[in-house]
Amino acid sequence: MSQLFRPEEHIENVLEGVRRTMFDDSGLRLEDITGVPGASGRTAAGLPIGVDRIIMQPGTAFPLHVHEGAHLLYVLNGLGALHIDGKDYVLRTGDSIYVPADYPHGVQGPVNDEELEFLAFGVPHHPIDSHTRMTIVREEEAVMEVLSK
Repeated sequence: MSQLFRPEEHIENVLEGVRRTMFDDSGLRLEDITGVPGASGRTAAGLPIGVDRIIMQPGTAFPLHVHEGAHLLYVLNGLGALHIDGKDYVLRTGDSIYVPADYPHGVQGPVNDEELEFLAFGVPHHPIDSHTRMTIVREEEAVMEVLSK
């Protein structure tokens, strides 16, 4: 067994942890969107793996973006939307969503007055306040992608 269990890294309470500011890839703060770091570690292949709790306030959204690795989202509370492939899908408590690596998507925050909270599982995983956690798809990149199809 080459990996060791380290409770200080491998057990984290995402409901009681400290909320941290989140940023886009240019270092701009994502207003009224915070995250609580969860457990993390490395896969047998050496990739970082982890889970975080994301909390979005009413009127917020993650712009169209990509992640270098695939990830799963699980909605803990609230009502929001996922924008992918030019369509919006309602997200509600209990929904789980798989997003392939490098696949452009966005998340619309709550559509009512309550927070939208979800777990984000990722491989590779980046810290909640990292500027490398996601890459925003800028308008010109989106236009080029459409033209290439």
